[in-house]
Amino acid sequence: MKKEEYTLRRKKLSEMITPGSLAVIHSNDRMPTNADGAMPFKQNTDLLWLCGIDQEETILLLFPSHPNRSMHEMLFIRQPQELYLKWHGHSLSAEDATAISGIETIKWVESFEQVLFQAMSLATCIYLNALEHPRSVNKVETRDMRFSKGIRNSFPLHKTARLAPLLGHLRNTKSLDEITAIKEACRISGLGFRRALQFVKPGCSAKLIEAELIHEYMQHGGSWAGYEPIIAAGSNTCILHYTSNTNTCVAGDLLLMDAAASFNHYNADLTRVIPVDGRYTGRQKDIYKAVLDIQLQLKQFIKAGLVLSEIEQYKNELVISALCHLGLCTPTEIKLKGMTYFINRYSYHGFGHYIGLDVHDTGDNYAKLPEHCVLTVEPGIYIWEESTGVRIENVVEVLQDRCNDLMGDIPVEPEEIEHLMHKP
Repeated sequence: MKKEEYTLRRKKLSEMITPGSLAVIHSNDRMPTNADGAMPFKQNTDLLWLCGIDQEETILLLFPSHPNRSMHEMLFIRQPQELYLKWHGHSLSAEDATAISGIETIKWVESFEQVLFQAMSLATCIYLNALEHPRSVNKVETRDMRFSKGIRNSFPLHKTARLAPLLGHLRNTKSLDEITAIKEACRISGLGFRRALQFVKPGCSAKLIEAELIHEYMQHGGSWAGYEPIIAAGSNTCILHYTSNTNTCVAGDLLLMDAAASFNHYNADLTRVIPVDGRYTGRQKDIYKAVLDIQLQLKQFIKAGLVLSEIEQYKNELVISALCHLGLCTPTEIKLKGMTYFINRYSYHGFGHYIGLDVHDTGDNYAKLPEHCVLTVEPGIYIWEESTGVRIENVVEVLQDRCNDLMGDIPVEPEEIEHLMHKP
């Protein structure tokens, strides 16, 4: 992203902060493993969205009503050191940080506490950030949470406010540059899928397919999207988050690939289900086409102004109709047991989710969809007794009166998939 994009985002957030208030956002920690090991660093996407800095030990302070203009935006970063350079490589300089973020006032992170104390003497309220995603089950305390505890102890007379609702609202509507990055992630995901079609055959391992996917992604500047790839065959296609990927492809089975690329930190999310031996059986094709038809009708239904629950209800109605058509239930059984029973048995997840910097991105589940938000559309039917799970997932941009499928050129029709799998 250009620095002007980050500057505009901070301007929008600053306009939502009440006068006399400041806001603080911290980077994520680098998480340890064992001994002296560490997990790959994953930046706090709220901080990344606001300034583009992908480095630990980074703090953003916004105080838009401060009388000193240099205090309106301040970025604190780790001071470059020769020893760090020798072990880990380049660390951002003040000039680097300004060039990326557009923030003029750059300070070393060691000075943050002193600057904060001076700023708080003029502030009446501080906006604090927290992980408030409704699907989060994180039990690890973040830097933002530790900072919030410290603020309440050190400044008990100041008011506090929540940043997450403001950032969630702003991040939900994607800019043109964000849409462009997501489109590229989708394009790279499609290239990976086409590559995988050349390698899937009876006897091949899920790990081989996983390797071929990332091989293609990295050739085009991509990497894994922010979730573990799911390469599931046979009965494992009914497990939503099957990530061990230890199965071997067997003739007659279906193979479910829920694996996508990211580009410039923005994620795609792609799921396709293909026949291991290159031909769907009659029953497999019936189930596949039923799910594909549900997805098509959902894409025709989705537009700005809807609420997620309305789309979910429509999805459930379509699924119930498909289940009856597939002989998995009857209208009489539905009256006796209710729709929920059969949804929970055969289609046990939602229609989709917001996507962007996070795979399950920010956004109010109860607000009307804004134009230019981005969703996944991923209906599924899972039949354990037949060892058959089918989920088809595309990424769409929500427009005023329709949605635009960002994966519309990725093969999805069963006949096209069969043709590509048999193409020399």
